[in-house]
Amino acid sequence: MTPRRKKPSKSLEKAARSVKDADDFVQHIANIADRYRREHALDLGPRARAVRQSLRAFHKHAAALAGWLRQAQKQNGEVAEHDALNKIGTTLYGSPVLAHAESKNVLAWLAQAEQAAERCVADAKPAAGKRERNAPRLAAEGLRATFEHHKLKLSAPVAKGKPGAAVFLLCAIASNAGDASFTVEDAKKSLLESGRQAATASAAAAADQRSQPRPMR
Repeated sequence: MTPRRKKPSKSLEKAARSVKDADDFVQHIANIADRYRREHALDLGPRARAVRQSLRAFHKHAAALAGWLRQAQKQNGEVAEHDALNKIGTTLYGSPVLAHAESKNVLAWLAQAEQAAERCVADAKPAAGKRERNAPRLAAEGLRATFEHHKLKLSAPVAKGKPGAAVFLLCAIASNAGDASFTVEDAKKSLLESGRQAATASAAAAADQRSQPRPMR
């Protein structure tokens, strides 16, 4: 079954076409606006607190299980966790060796997931006196990717005296979602932060590629 396309409001479509008069571009903006609307509702609604609590619970249990596995993997075998993992491996695979091998992959994933959950909790925590801004941040990241895909400049002016195209559209998206408190300065800040994150991710990817061994000729 083909997923139903999100249709933008007339005002949002007009704003999108003022930047680029193309149906696929308008559809991309509509998708970003739909995501903004859902994230904005989540930010404001009671579910936001439940999500934060769930993230904290995951972080707590991931940290505990990772600690347990580190104990179980100690080579001296003098801890109860080591014997417990042996018994689990024997029951699962008929041998404790496979359990210890598998647990290394699980531990590596848990370590990464624990850190990710910690970051998510920090991101989801509302600042004092202010509600969180997850919706604009995600929309800014989506806009940056969309502009790159369509080979558009983020700072290109829409009209004389108007902000750059990306700022203009982010404000239009926020307004379309009912985020009346969102300002031009908020849009600039969100886009600037998304640019920093993109640059950091690109630098990390480049460093990872340089660290890869080169094929023998």
